Amino acid sequence: MVGYTRTTKAVRQYLQASLASNTLKAYASDLKRFKAWGGTVPATPNEVARYLATAAAELRPSTLARQLAAIGYAHEMRGLVSPTKSALVRRTMKGIRRAKGVAQKQASPIAPAILRRVVRPLRCLSAAQNERDAALFLLAFAGGFRRSEIGALQVGDVEFTPRGVLIQLRRSKTDQVQRGRDVAIPRTPDAAQCPVRALRRWLTTLSSLPTRGKGSSPTSSLFCRIDRHGYACGALSGASVGWLLRKRLALHALPVDGYSAHSLRAGLVTSAFRAGAPIWAIQRQTGQRSESTVHRYIRGLNAFECNAAARVL
Repeated sequence: MVGYTRTTKAVRQYLQASLASNTLKAYASDLKRFKAWGGTVPATPNEVARYLATAAAELRPSTLARQLAAIGYAHEMRGLVSPTKSALVRRTMKGIRRAKGVAQKQASPIAPAILRRVVRPLRCLSAAQNERDAALFLLAFAGGFRRSEIGALQVGDVEFTPRGVLIQLRRSKTDQVQRGRDVAIPRTPDAAQCPVRALRRWLTTLSSLPTRGKGSSPTSSLFCRIDRHGYACGALSGASVGWLLRKRLALHALPVDGYSAHSLRAGLVTSAFRAGAPIWAIQRQTGQRSESTVHRYIRGLNAFECNAAARVL
């Protein structure tokens, strides 16, 4: 944790729960960088502004904004006035955004044709690894899941129905209080690219995988790591999803640059939009709250695709 004023253990636990663990880790890393530069807590507005001006030479505005949040959080948890709210710091940050621009680097979307090749079995991998990867990528694409969401899924979150499968998403980036939602994954005619069939095959394999340790039971995580001896070794982290995707792209002699775990989510949005799915339906599948977020993905399409002028001229 970044730090707290004197308080009870129970209060500290709830304060920690107010932010996602990944956010707390990022804040700790950002504060460490600020202090390595020479920053202190408490800090003055002038000190923070000088740090921003220095760090702007190598960091994106979005990264600097997160670091400001970390510095502000460190002050708030100590009961101090945050220098990040001062006019000097806010105007310095505004100047950095105007000078450097705020365009975000976006992951390249995975097209269905590429996905079909990615999930083809590879001889250099075991049958269990191939089945896991196929279910992982097809499900992540069809559900438009974030990597953290797919990594947190449990076997108990899966409910098969006559029309497909319902995935209970207990928590997400935009649902930290665990309201939860069900994501419908439909059965598709193409057996090679059907996420429902792939998931059934993987669950059958998962239930029979040996695990490390005496008396250990099969993992409750929907997707697990598999070691070179074929043992299930605990949950597959969200960060591993992108690594596995790039690995399979490379093994299939496909381009790797620009692809990450987020490419699966981006791929669903762009492919669904191309196919004529309305924005509200895309939002329902991905859990995106605003249309503007969806439009950030759509802007990556070729400028002549779904062109408004072409429909009337």
